[in-house]
Amino acid sequence: MNENLYGLFENVFVTDYALIGDDDKKIIDLGKYGKLETYSLFPGIIIAFIDINLEHYDDIYVEEKLPSRLLEINHCLSGRYSYSVDDDKIIYFGKGDLCISVYELTKTLSDFPLGFYKGLEIFIDVDVANDYINNYIPDFDLIGFYEGLEKSKGYVLIRSNDKIDHVIGELYNVENRIRLPYYKLKCLELLLFFSITNFTSSDNISLSKNQVRIVENVKNDLMLNLASKITIDELSDKYGISKTTLKNCFKEVYDKPIYKWRKEYRLDYACKLIDEGSHSISEVSRMVGYSSPSKFTQAFKDYVGCTPSEYKK
Repeated sequence: MNENLYGLFENVFVTDYALIGDDDKKIIDLGKYGKLETYSLFPGIIIAFIDINLEHYDDIYVEEKLPSRLLEINHCLSGRYSYSVDDDKIIYFGKGDLCISVYELTKTLSDFPLGFYKGLEIFIDVDVANDYINNYIPDFDLIGFYEGLEKSKGYVLIRSNDKIDHVIGELYNVENRIRLPYYKLKCLELLLFFSITNFTSSDNISLSKNQVRIVENVKNDLMLNLASKITIDELSDKYGISKTTLKNCFKEVYDKPIYKWRKEYRLDYACKLIDEGSHSISEVSRMVGYSSPSKFTQAFKDYVGCTPSEYKK
């Protein structure tokens, strides 16, 4: 079932991949980049559990016009994901967020800014699936829902909330023996939820591509010399952006305030240096910007859960 949908992956994956499995369950193995565990739920509907590690979409994806009218439902379990939604806007969504989109209008992926992504995606070929869904939800016009979304912005972004957590959250931990029927039930529950929900007031935040470029440049500045002290005032002046806008844009992309992101990056880098074994703890402390070994030890313990010396063992 759904050979036509699986065939579409050949158009969008540029990396080598293996398709392994039977009619109901298939693994799309992306090698070093991770995998998608997929299940055919109904004619025209596939659910994919995504577990990938990469920063730039073009390592595995390519933009391609597809022959089918695809509705995509993305839910983020962890990590961060982004779409270009028009010529100059990018939306980001993270843990617990749900994005419903028309493939043709939001097919341009931007990045996975945290370098990894886990979640699920439901692919729906609306022309194939509509009649089958009508058997279960007679009052829901799947094609009409798709076309209404197409006429508006092409997507709706719903921030994490209790309703979404209830409908989606249970999908990630299901006994193997009941997975397929359970996924079918939850897919219908989700579509039923769509049929009674007004999405016009959803909380959509978008950044311009210039704002995203500034954030990327700021991130690179923060990574270049970890021992240097860089202030938000300096970054604001350098890139001609207000401090408030810079802080808000950075948090939207990386889901963390600037200083927290840099602190955690320093400590992650300290772990790598300790793993390499070429430097003493005091040298690592200086290399990641701590003038006081005691402050470094305390920060490391708070973040990692043990002291640098214990970690080294």
